[in-house]
Amino acid sequence: MLIAATGALSATPESPILYRGPYEEILPQMAQDGFRGVELHILDSRETDRETLWSLLDKNKLHLTSIGTGSAYGARGYNLVDRDPSVRRATILHLTEHMKTLAPFHGVLIIGLIAGRNSDCGAPLSVQKQRLSDALRELDEQAEQYGVELGLEIMNFYECDFLHNIQEGLDYLDQIEGLHHTRLHIDTTSMNIGETDIGAAIRSAKGRICHVHLADNDRWYPGHGHYDFRQTLQALADIGYQGALALEEKMWPDTHTAARKSLVYLNAIMEILKG
Repeated sequence: MLIAATGALSATPESPILYRGPYEEILPQMAQDGFRGVELHILDSRETDRETLWSLLDKNKLHLTSIGTGSAYGARGYNLVDRDPSVRRATILHLTEHMKTLAPFHGVLIIGLIAGRNSDCGAPLSVQKQRLSDALRELDEQAEQYGVELGLEIMNFYECDFLHNIQEGLDYLDQIEGLHHTRLHIDTTSMNIGETDIGAAIRSAKGRICHVHLADNDRWYPGHGHYDFRQTLQALADIGYQGALALEEKMWPDTHTAARKSLVYLNAIMEILKG
C-alpha cells in the first residue's frame, strides 16, 4: 500500500488537501517530506500542461495514484445526473480529459461529488440512479481505452443521496452490467459515519476496492483523533489491497507537520501488521 499526499494548485483553507501551489513547488516538497505517491485535485485537465506535469512527477520520483474531481462540481456545476443533458455530456468529456492525464500511471479517477445530487437531477432517486449508471457505463469504456480505473466514492449521508456504505455500493455496482474498470473508493471519514463494523465491511468488498482516503475522525492527520486505523489497515491487508492510501486531511497545524506525522503514524502501523 502506497501512502499518497494530496495536492492542488489552489484550495480553500478548510479543504482536506495537504499541499497547495504550483506543481513545480509542491511536488518537490512532497518528495522531500517522504512521499512516493500523489493524488492531484485538478480543476480541468485541458488547462494542464501534461508533459510538464509528467516530467515533474518523474523528476521527483512520484507516482500519480489518482485525480480528485470534486472541484469541478463546486466551481462549474459539472455532474453526471444533471437535469440538463448538455451538463451531463460536458461532465463526461471533462472526466475523459482527466483519464488522459492519468493514463501513463494507470491511476484512479475519483467519482465522488461529481456523481451529482438529487437536487441536480430534479427527478426521483430512481432517475438519478439510472443516469449515474448510464454515465458509469460510458466512462468505464473510456477507462479501458486509457488504462485507468474509476473509483466510485462511498460518501456519508451529509454529502450524497445514496451510496452511504460499502454494501450499498456493492449492490449498486452489481446492478450495472458491463462494468470492468469501476470499483469502490472508500473513505475513513465516511466509514466512521456509515459503517457499523468497518473491518467487516472492508473484508466484504475483497477485490472491489480500488482507492482509499485517510483522515482521522476530526479530519486532522491520522493519529490525532480516535479513528481505529489499525483495524482499517488490517482489513485492507487481509483482502490483499495493494492500492493507494491518499491523505485527504486538512493541513492542520500546517502542511509539513501534518504530512510527516501521517507518514510516521501509518508506517508504524503497517510495520506492526507485517509482524
